[in-house]
Amino acid sequence: MTKLSQPIKQFFNYARFFLPLLVGIWAFYLLIVGATWDLIALQILAAVIVIEFIFGNDSKDYQYRYPQIFVAMMYGFILFTVMIFWAYAWIMAFAHSGSDLFGLAALIDSLFGFDMIAAHQHNNWSDFLLATVLFSSICGIGALAVGHELSHRIHEPLSVFLARVGGWLSMFTYYAIEHPYGHHYNVGTPVDSSTAFRGESVFAFALRTTPQDYQTAWNIERKRLNNTGYATWSIRNRLLWGYAAEGCLLIFMFGVGGVAGLFWFLFAALNTHFTYKLTTYGQHYGIVRVPDTPIEVHHSWDSANRFTYWFSNGIGRHIDHHLLPEREFWALEAHEEGPQYVAGYIAATVLSAIPPLWHRLMAPKLLEWDEKWASEDEKRLAHEANLKSDVPLLVAAAQQQLGSSSVTA
Repeated sequence: MTKLSQPIKQFFNYARFFLPLLVGIWAFYLLIVGATWDLIALQILAAVIVIEFIFGNDSKDYQYRYPQIFVAMMYGFILFTVMIFWAYAWIMAFAHSGSDLFGLAALIDSLFGFDMIAAHQHNNWSDFLLATVLFSSICGIGALAVGHELSHRIHEPLSVFLARVGGWLSMFTYYAIEHPYGHHYNVGTPVDSSTAFRGESVFAFALRTTPQDYQTAWNIERKRLNNTGYATWSIRNRLLWGYAAEGCLLIFMFGVGGVAGLFWFLFAALNTHFTYKLTTYGQHYGIVRVPDTPIEVHHSWDSANRFTYWFSNGIGRHIDHHLLPEREFWALEAHEEGPQYVAGYIAATVLSAIPPLWHRLMAPKLLEWDEKWASEDEKRLAHEANLKSDVPLLVAAAQQQLGSSSVTA
């Protein structure tokens, strides 16, 4: 390797994790200039899926001399999320009253000579829909990719605070409580709101588990307060502070954008919540674990896809993340010996939105999981899950086991 290529490679090893930040900057630009659809969302989605296949897999483990660069990147992304909210709220305020919310258009004109007001003069419902999709997509990354990593940095109060700021803009303030203290203890069990049942569609999963997210977070906070001698309904309740902040956000959007502004903002929040369920759905789909038993390699699906690794802050290495939740994303290790995801995260997310196809692809993997990785107690749970799944291959396998008396129902 030449002296020139080594620094380039080192630069790339850091720069690849800046993809979410670049997407955030790009989304901010599009909101400012008033981008039109022109099939932009469909084109980007198709391009990203192709990119996943082009870049293939990477199971190499990496070490970094300057990890603080990644922390600065995450802090910067949350800042850009706030700026994107400003641009989004500006669009709604301008449509409602013609106002230049907090002087954003004047600032853009003074810096770049661009007339933001003229660019948004003739906005219609399709422009509002595109702006909402862009805004909610970036908020999703802020709350669930970058925010996810920050919520695990419980040794740094600033990181946890910024995780909640990222979640606040998409009505996700509960996530920084439910995820590290709920999901990471309950994974693979019926009480985990991030583990989809065998045969359950992503749509049924979202309807079933969204209320469960809030209930789990409330139970966690109630237990924490009671253990420290404080009442659940008190000023020390972090959830109540988060919900109050979200309420203020709704009032603000109604105040600047009217009924239409509030409607589109709520649509953005709903879109982010459903996107969260889409991306979470497959990470532990169909996996079973006996409650209170150790979390092991086989309790998550791993993905070695390069683009997934770069774009999701390493969360494709999901096995290692659950084995060591405190490990930073740049230090996560690949586990080729564990169960492997059906594809990269983006492609798998698209597949999961087509339940018959998803179940057909995942059924053989679940049967392999039962045979290769499940403990004896987990085999019994898996057998019961297969019988209830309504997935023909899984049901047939369970019935065959009953016929051979290899499993006691």
